Amino acid sequence: MKATILLTVDGSDKDERAFAVAAALAELADATIRVVHVFAPPIETLPSRASEMAAVAQRSGVVERVRQSAERAEATLHREVAWDVIDGLDVAATLLDDLRAGDVSLAVMATRAAGVVGRAIQGSVADRLVRESPRPVVLVPPRAQYLGGKRMTLRRVLVPLDGSLASLRVVPTLLELSRAKALELVLLQVVRPERVGGYTMPPGTPTIDGEVPDGGEWTHVGAAVAERRLGAIAEHLRALGRGAEVRVIESADVGSVIVDAIRNDFVEFIAMSTRGAGGLQRLVLGSVAEHVVRHSEVPVLLVTARSGPAVPFSLQ
Repeated sequence: MKATILLTVDGSDKDERAFAVAAALAELADATIRVVHVFAPPIETLPSRASEMAAVAQRSGVVERVRQSAERAEATLHREVAWDVIDGLDVAATLLDDLRAGDVSLAVMATRAAGVVGRAIQGSVADRLVRESPRPVVLVPPRAQYLGGKRMTLRRVLVPLDGSLASLRVVPTLLELSRAKALELVLLQVVRPERVGGYTMPPGTPTIDGEVPDGGEWTHVGAAVAERRLGAIAEHLRALGRGAEVRVIESADVGSVIVDAIRNDFVEFIAMSTRGAGGLQRLVLGSVAEHVVRHSEVPVLLVTARSGPAVPFSLQ
């Protein structure tokens, strides 16, 4: 059966960038696209008959907009695009039920700009989808607005790792894509230099080209270990016919290093693992994934223990 990319839309301007990313993923996964809009009937503010008629008219308008969007995408992309409007009061729960019932490879949705608390996704529909979806979720952040209406390819992918087995769950997810051989993986690990005696550099410590300007002595054992570990993974990937590069950077600011790597390494999307257990503040990399989604200019694929493989990537 042909793979399916589930694209969730809500009729806002952010749908355009989500369409562009879903199309690129469909090409990479050799998949069809299924566009889904969850229609939540309006709260009754009119007499029952009038309210019912207003809801019917509103739903008809939504159906027509989704149909037109799907048809335009199909004509532009020359790829099958199915569509559906599903009724549901709880958008996240309705999408999760649909994901569990269908044969979906990836779910794609665009996120909104950060609100007054500075959080772009925590507590939102996207947050719940990442935590509970049985399949990996690709979030298209606000800074990727420039992708709207464009044809794009996704080939060069940044894969942040932290040395744990859990962070490796994202690798087999990428390798499962039908055209994974076209991918170029940039494996990145950020490590903190340690002061002689074992004191780890605290978060927020300023550095100049990786060095701490206080005259103290710092060891670089962690970086050397990470280089060897990532080098072994890269060699294994190359043996499988995949392109792989290694980056190890010493810094206390993991999130900023990952975001900077988007331009420094010319990557087209990011793929990373999360715990997905209690909101995006509890990730394998702490609050890093939330920071990355908020500041990234490219799509971010997130894999959890629930949505990823039962066994993380192995060199065996």
